[in-house]
Amino acid sequence: MPRALPTTLGFWAGHRNSKIRVILARVWENDTELDISNNRINRATGHLVYQKRFYRTKFCICPGGSQVNSARIADSIHYGCIPVILSNFYDLPFNDILNWHKFSVILKEKDVYQLKQILKNVTQEEFVKLHYNLVKVQKHFQWNSPPIKHDAFHMLMYELWLRHHVIKY
Repeated sequence: MPRALPTTLGFWAGHRNSKIRVILARVWENDTELDISNNRINRATGHLVYQKRFYRTKFCICPGGSQVNSARIADSIHYGCIPVILSNFYDLPFNDILNWHKFSVILKEKDVYQLKQILKNVTQEEFVKLHYNLVKVQKHFQWNSPPIKHDAFHMLMYELWLRHHVIKY
């Protein structure tokens, strides 16, 4: 599906399974520019409803949850929506290889109260640059069979190689 011009400032849908997610939902669930949903979007609500929300949104909010990772980050990248990492600490995928500041917005949890203003302060020029860089890194998050140069498999292998002196067997 081709990416249309985004009409929504920010999007998040998920379970309230962490403190930051509870705060995010309470503060922003009734906002008119941020599309914040109480729960995950059920596939029964319609064909590709969840995916279409990514396509029509400039920024996809990725708050920390109850697990160490979030499929939302990969979903954001896949659908071309700028990830907004909302966490005090997040070990981002391929962090040793990719400069996440070039294709995402990284915030501390305390920034949740200013989230809308922070996103609105991103100029159109900055947004275009972030999106351009996001499109460039999409290939690094794709799995192919067989693997293709610079895809997720090769990124993972390279990441492991970088850490080989740290890993004890």
